Amino acid sequence: MAVVLTIVSVPLLLTTHRVELAVLGADLPAGLLFGAAFQVVVSLFLWAATGTRFPVLVLGALWGLAAAPFLGQGAGGGVLLPAELAGQVQLSGWIVQGIGIGVPFLVVLAMTLVGRGRRLAG
Repeated sequence: MAVVLTIVSVPLLLTTHRVELAVLGADLPAGLLFGAAFQVVVSLFLWAATGTRFPVLVLGALWGLAAAPFLGQGAGGGVLLPAELAGQVQLSGWIVQGIGIGVPFLVVLAMTLVGRGRRLAG
């Protein structure tokens, strides 16, 4: 399941990370917010479906490997993730990579801390 969800997650996050919504005159990074929410939901689903943290770790570890072909010359420097456009640095490419890789590991950390807290309290 983790492999299939990684294969779905990578193109989804890489193609939507630049979407912005104008709300009350401010541009909200809707694509990055969606990507973060998607990774959290997928991570929680994998944990709930299997009862273990291992598939969540697989998701985080495979995400960077699966995204590598889209990165071009390096992290943040390809067609889908350009390092800069018209002289302006594009941080959203770095952020989406952090979301794709980091969120599953943060979910595992949170699950571990909550589990330890319950054991200490119980």
